[in-house]
Amino acid sequence: MTALANTWDNTVAATFDVLRTVGEGGLTEAEVAAGPGPMTPIDAELAQAWLDRVIQSQVLPPLGVWRRRNRERAGKRNGGPAPAINDAVILTIALILVIEHSSVRVRDMARALQHRLTPEAREVLGIGHLYDNPFTNWYFIAHRAIHRVIATFDPYITNDGAKRNQWKAMPYEDLIAWEAAVDQEFIAELNARAEWFMNALVEMSLQQQARKYRRKKTSMTIDQSGVKAGAVMARWKRDPKTGKEIPQKNALDQTSDRPEARRVRAMEADWVTKKKGAKKRNADEEDRISRIKWELAYMANIIIDVLEDPTADKKQHAPQLIRAISLGTPNKRIGGHAISLLDSLQARGYELTRLSFDRGYSQLKDEFHEQLIARGIPVVKDYVDRQKGITNGAIGNSVMVEGRYYCPSTPIELLESTKRWEQGKLTNEEYWKARKKLEKYELILHEQKANGPLRLSCPASGPSPTASCPLRELQKNAVPEEEADRVRIQPANITDRQKNYKVCCQKSVSVKPTTHVQQRQKLRYGSKEWFDTYRADRNSSESSNDLLQKDHNLENTMARPMHGLAAQQFALALFAVASNMRRIIQFEHDVYELERRAAAGRAPQPRKQPDEYLKRARDRNGETRYMRNPPPRKLVPWEPLELPPVPA
Repeated sequence: MTALANTWDNTVAATFDVLRTVGEGGLTEAEVAAGPGPMTPIDAELAQAWLDRVIQSQVLPPLGVWRRRNRERAGKRNGGPAPAINDAVILTIALILVIEHSSVRVRDMARALQHRLTPEAREVLGIGHLYDNPFTNWYFIAHRAIHRVIATFDPYITNDGAKRNQWKAMPYEDLIAWEAAVDQEFIAELNARAEWFMNALVEMSLQQQARKYRRKKTSMTIDQSGVKAGAVMARWKRDPKTGKEIPQKNALDQTSDRPEARRVRAMEADWVTKKKGAKKRNADEEDRISRIKWELAYMANIIIDVLEDPTADKKQHAPQLIRAISLGTPNKRIGGHAISLLDSLQARGYELTRLSFDRGYSQLKDEFHEQLIARGIPVVKDYVDRQKGITNGAIGNSVMVEGRYYCPSTPIELLESTKRWEQGKLTNEEYWKARKKLEKYELILHEQKANGPLRLSCPASGPSPTASCPLRELQKNAVPEEEADRVRIQPANITDRQKNYKVCCQKSVSVKPTTHVQQRQKLRYGSKEWFDTYRADRNSSESSNDLLQKDHNLENTMARPMHGLAAQQFALALFAVASNMRRIIQFEHDVYELERRAAAGRAPQPRKQPDEYLKRARDRNGETRYMRNPPPRKLVPWEPLELPPVPA
């Protein structure tokens, strides 16, 4: 034991002697010159690949056009010395940094330009001549280049009659004056530029997929995700009636009648709840806004593609990717952002077979849903409580329940089955059985034209009736009553008034495409098909948003320390590209490994079956409470049971 201990001690001591002989410290000259951060060299091949992708995105020509238009609007002439590095170079560097999980900082871009590019990579980017001067200010060059790009779609830098310093906060009085002088049409134009820029980069990332994996006809889902703002100075609370801010003064200071100073930096950001799924979404309803519950943030609108078959194994298909993205103010233009992204997708040649969304979109005004119908996009959605059960008075005296029209003699227990199930009065199997029976009372689609009115008829009419009714005579070519599986409407359930209902006495009734548009959707609400589809789509959306949040640490604003909506749009576009690229690369890498093993005659590694995965402890112990309709429960103080005495 002593010999081993002496050997170990001698080895460690020898190592210490060696370390002490290397100069005064252990840093290399490159580390000292570059400062802290990644030091992996960027070679010519990598630089050329991302430069080609920037050119492929086709964002470079519009940036030049937008820049000239901004100068003309501001009354400035075109010309002047050429910039040290152009848009292609700075975008290439920014994309390389974000794909390696680096931050979107000017400092990191300057370090990459100065220290990480190999001589060959510098020549590829056409900036080799800048390295002749050893005192080139690379931070200044990178700063100018990145903000020249952002300024092309930042409406708060170039605007007639309204000047704003983007690095300074604005007090309330200046903010009111600025909002009065700003040109709203110009803001809308530049916001459209920003969305085009973001989606051009996203589409570029999608084109990196192998052609056999690309999907142009596919289902999609849309959702929102918060993007925390770097600023902490927020607006005053707004008046719920007028929507205007209410300046506050110090009640304890009797010497001043002026409001407290309230400076705002991130004017386009607003309060967002930190707790996911919180019912209260308006911070103005709070007596005091707590930063434990609320944070200043922007709101990202994200559309991803989902599988047409919700029961298919996602691991066997190409990855689900971000297809369109935008960024705006929370609780503003929710429907407008969605329609704008859908227009972008259709302009790029996508055909949407289904668009799914949650209750936040379901309760938007009819105009939003009418826009979806006008674009021929079928939807799958969930309902808020007021949209469930018997809702609006339906066409031709029929009954409308959750987006479908039913016979007026339908049993009330079937019409209210959703509410009864949510109250715990029906089990899942009983609920689905009731929904299946309810389908037989649904009005039959008699005729449907493209974007035209629907013609619906009584369920007891036509060659294939699903119900039998005393008011309707069975057609000759229909299946005889004793052989058919139909529901039978009893004479006692038919009122005298019902005999004059249009749906009962006419051959059919017409329904306009925009009638009850807020409730109507592609699948029958509550059916197993609807439940499987909606759950799979929402899980995919939540998973993608969570990956984007965690992969790029959107909670850490120091990774993107740039103020203003336009700067955050630029950063989010880079993050979306990186998220797509990682999924594409991982998928095609897995395919490559399988093909390589097959070519070498090695059997592919067997994939675990669903029943072979180890269940989580909370699932094994019955502690999981995440379910769509959890049973009601009430917690009471627990007391240990008194056991009977042990018999002698």
